[in-house]
Amino acid sequence: MTPSPSPERAARLSLRRQARALLRDPRDVDAHMNRLRAALELPGAEPAQGVLADLFVVFGEAHATLKRQALRLARERLAAHVARWFEAQVPRAPLPRISPLATRWSVLARPSADMSTRARRCSVDDSRALADEVIAAHAAGDAAAQQAFLHHCVTCHDNLAFMLARRSLLRSGAELPPEWETVSQQLEQGERAA
Repeated sequence: MTPSPSPERAARLSLRRQARALLRDPRDVDAHMNRLRAALELPGAEPAQGVLADLFVVFGEAHATLKRQALRLARERLAAHVARWFEAQVPRAPLPRISPLATRWSVLARPSADMSTRARRCSVDDSRALADEVIAAHAAGDAAAQQAFLHHCVTCHDNLAFMLARRSLLRSGAELPPEWETVSQQLEQGERAA
């Protein structure tokens, strides 16, 4: 007897199954809504935002009721400014296929190139999770994990993860190694250059 998959794994499988259905028929309302419900079973905002972007790319002003219903389901999961962007699009034509509202979870929509480097390489959810992990690594004295985190921050221009971790560590009275200041300066220089 095979064990049943965890709820998160089941949600991921449902997302994939519904994505395949959408690639066959992008106007399949049931597939969009089932995919949204599965995305809401996953942690973070990114899956729900990406799935919602797919729906908004396909449907226009004639489907405002459907778009409003989908947004209502996902609103609690979305950042306030993202929810406002979607709300503004409810009575309008479909979003362009390339949109800043798309995420890596989108299958019909594509993220636009005018997004920040950090947003293209990792989501807000990823940044927060990485910050939490390095805080635990610092408490455990895991220098290798801290170095990997700092490397990620510089490589991906992940100012958010760095700022969240650094602020939390400093508030707790932690002494940060000199590499943290070096990375802070590199990230500041990168922002000035952008």
